[in-house]
Amino acid sequence: MTRMPVAERRRALVDAAVRVIAREGVAGATTRAVVAEAGMKLASLHYAFASREELLEAVIADVTEQERRAAEDGLLPLGEPADPAPTMAEVVRAGLDRFVDLLVEDPLRERALLELTLYALRTPGQEAALATQYAIYHRSAAATLETAARATRSRWLVPLPDAARLLVTLTDGLTTTWLADRDTAAARATVAFAARALAALAVPLDPSTSPAPGAGTHEPEHEEHRAC
Repeated sequence: MTRMPVAERRRALVDAAVRVIAREGVAGATTRAVVAEAGMKLASLHYAFASREELLEAVIADVTEQERRAAEDGLLPLGEPADPAPTMAEVVRAGLDRFVDLLVEDPLRERALLELTLYALRTPGQEAALATQYAIYHRSAAATLETAARATRSRWLVPLPDAARLLVTLTDGLTTTWLADRDTAAARATVAFAARALAALAVPLDPSTSPAPGAGTHEPEHEEHRAC
């Protein structure tokens, strides 16, 4: 029998844990439940992870990284600036619509992420993991909005970290509300409103007096003030 590499074993166990957590919550993600989901023996888990807590930490890190990639690669998928440039409302709406697409495509991942967030809030010693999780979200949102400013030849009227925090808050709300009611049409309507609200915090650059696109965007110099 071919021995599974440790990295592959860890990947399979993390994926299985996400599915179990989405169905049964963190409390239901026992080591036996996870290995059963993965089709492995219990010894396989202890070979890959020192403890259940280490497995959960790996799950949190993995799901957070997936969220980061979704934000940077899928939330506002922009290429080179168009001529004429799209409006900020158009770009943000397209990005948030894509976010809803991802939510509808993989609700189990989002349910697991919500369960893990609640677990971190309830569990002593998990404060740092939760702070890191949201710091990653805020950095990703800031990078996304900076790209949006370049694509629309705009600048933000508020510090970029503040606009990024608003974007994270909007996507958190979209996620939990959709998971509760599964009303995709209502989520799209919320996206349209949210895009206009966020776009109101930016103005087009004046090509005759302003720097190159994106240069007028506030830098995220005080992002550290928001941990979670």
